[in-house]
Amino acid sequence: MPKKISARGVKTHRTYRLDQLAEIVGVTVGTVRSWCKRGLPCITDQRPFLIRGRDFKVFHEAHLKSRRQKLAQFEVYCLSCKKAFQPGEGLVDYELLPSGRCLILALCPNTGNTARRFIRRSALPDWAAKFGFAIN
Repeated sequence: MPKKISARGVKTHRTYRLDQLAEIVGVTVGTVRSWCKRGLPCITDQRPFLIRGRDFKVFHEAHLKSRRQKLAQFEVYCLSCKKAFQPGEGLVDYELLPSGRCLILALCPNTGNTARRFIRRSALPDWAAKFGFAIN
């Protein structure tokens, strides 16, 4: 599932044909077939094949949880190289956001791109002490 899909339109109490589910989720029928091969429960006793909405939601949640990566306390995640790393001292900056959070910006040593991480404002002094930046 390389692109982000939304399972909001799928009702848990309904069953869907492959083409119906593909249209609701916004993918091709071939993608839904490949999900069935990878473990999405499918009712294949007779044609047309059916998929329960509840089964799809469970499958989709499991896939999203498998892609989630837990970061350690002072780690950031680079979207370019798909790796978590602890930035070097002096390579970290921050932005205060109106939502009460902070955005940590760090330079990835592998790609040279900017990696980001959202933190609470109360955690900002710990980050400043560890990486040597001043809080204005």
